[in-house]
Amino acid sequence: MTDLHFGCVDDAALKAVERYVRERKPDLVICTGDISKDGLAVELNDACAWLRSLEAPVMLTPGNHDVPYFEMWGRLAFPWKRFEAASKGIHTEAWHTPQWSIVPVNTARAWQFRLNWAQGEISRGQTAIAAAELQKAAPGALRIVITHHPLDWPNDAPIKGITRGGARGLLRLIDAGAELFLSGHLHFAYARLIETKALSIISGTLSKRLRHEPCAFTVIRRPAPHIIEAEVLHVVQGVAQTAAKRQFLLNTPPQPGAPGAVTALPGNGLAPASVDLS
Repeated sequence: MTDLHFGCVDDAALKAVERYVRERKPDLVICTGDISKDGLAVELNDACAWLRSLEAPVMLTPGNHDVPYFEMWGRLAFPWKRFEAASKGIHTEAWHTPQWSIVPVNTARAWQFRLNWAQGEISRGQTAIAAAELQKAAPGALRIVITHHPLDWPNDAPIKGITRGGARGLLRLIDAGAELFLSGHLHFAYARLIETKALSIISGTLSKRLRHEPCAFTVIRRPAPHIIEAEVLHVVQGVAQTAAKRQFLLNTPPQPGAPGAVTALPGNGLAPASVDLS
């Protein structure tokens, strides 16, 4: 899940997530930033308190709204101080288990040399560090990179932009073994296979700042080593409802007579999930 935006949060959406986590008991909840609206201490503290209240481990990375948004001096002098204080006790660093290796990369910036400072960036240094971290993954672990801004900004996104260094970083991290990229920022659901080697998933918002879609979160399952299932759930009148479910096959050769590899499998018919990430 992503873009909670405490300060204009959708309480019904949060309750739906709480209920889903309590009933389905996912292995892990991942939140890809913009947990606050204006980067205020009260917003960040409330957001992190809510994340801690979930009945599952939580992994978090910040977004551009998690700096002092309307405080120029704060953005320059202490951009991450409030976020770091609020998120104590929540996983924010690389996390390796036999099931997964999750590598967070902070693509948010307090300022940039371009008009829209809120757009993201991944530097060569960040990419190299993340690539080295991916090498620590256990054999068979799902290798995940989480960012706030999508490294592959979709052409049909509701807001236009680009993550600086995103295309370069994406390919470098895939070469380093990344299989799954999770992000937010755009407030709409999206999934795309990249060269049949990795899957990029963007999740919707859980705030009142909607862009043509209801509040949403995404459930990710791994039914088999090379299969990832993505289920988008829209929250309608306080109830989480499946809006779409697809299964993606990684590292498959091109099929005879087809321009590329198989990119999606039917939504049902495979074994139950072994890893469930909300």
